[in-house]
Amino acid sequence: MKIDKKMALLWFYLATPVFVLLDLIFDWDIRVSFLDEHAGWKYLYYTFCLAIGLVMWKLPALEAILGMVEGGVNMLLLTLSVMLPYYASIDLIANGEEIKNPLDNFGIFNYLLSGCFLLISMQMRNLEAGKR
Repeated sequence: MKIDKKMALLWFYLATPVFVLLDLIFDWDIRVSFLDEHAGWKYLYYTFCLAIGLVMWKLPALEAILGMVEGGVNMLLLTLSVMLPYYASIDLIANGEEIKNPLDNFGIFNYLLSGCFLLISMQMRNLEAGKR
């Protein structure tokens, strides 16, 4: 069975309300785990993702570019959400304080999900560039 990458990418963004419901009802933050501590920013990011989906739906030529931009931003923020607490934990360890793991299962899943759709966007963009 062949999966249509363009449709998968589009529906990934249009399914943002499903991710919001999973977050609100079950506390499964699998799409924007890097903003767990900042609810206002998290829901703004969810809105941003849904807006990307709507733009992709209306302007399909921008799908690959929008997917790459959002995927890149998502991966950068995920990396910062892990690395900044890690660097701060060095001081905590030096002072004998307890530290917590900055990356939970939802963060790992968010990395995998975002990375997958970032790669799909990059592949779509490469295919589009080859057609020119």
